[in-house]
Amino acid sequence: MRFLNSARLLTSAAGAIALMATLSSCGGNQEKREYSVPDTVCGTSIDSQTLTPFLPPGKKLTTEAKKFSPNVEKCRVVVDGKLAAITSQEWWNRISILEFAGGLTLENPDHQTDDGKYAYSGNQAFGRIDGCHNRDYPGKTLYTAIQANKSGYKDASAMKRLIVNYTHAVAKQRCT
Repeated sequence: MRFLNSARLLTSAAGAIALMATLSSCGGNQEKREYSVPDTVCGTSIDSQTLTPFLPPGKKLTTEAKKFSPNVEKCRVVVDGKLAAITSQEWWNRISILEFAGGLTLENPDHQTDDGKYAYSGNQAFGRIDGCHNRDYPGKTLYTAIQANKSGYKDASAMKRLIVNYTHAVAKQRCT
């Protein structure tokens, strides 16, 4: 009887070791992020540490600035030739942050700050800069956005930190 219990214990232990070996070998084949995440995107500071988990694995990251119209500038963050994230800086007549977000996404942000300046979800966020004056856009309000829905990573508090930091950087650059 004692022999059978020992044999069962050894069989269970061997099975557990085999399972652990199989699982650990699977982890070795996962894709890695081989590129460095920049501290700026298209000339604007960004919190690279907070942005990193929102980006997919890959070998090469590039950024591409594009002016869609006189009042809309976007920066595409591209990993291995595929769009990974996009930032926006846009001058519009004053609207609510949710109205601005609605113009860029079909998904409603889950969260909004009490002051109404930021709206965000797990992988995208929107900001408004009140009191920003720029001679090229008199009477307009500056809005920002970060959308990073390609990696599958979601973290609303990290996205809030990212949009607040990015919006402050944009305000330093663009407001007089």
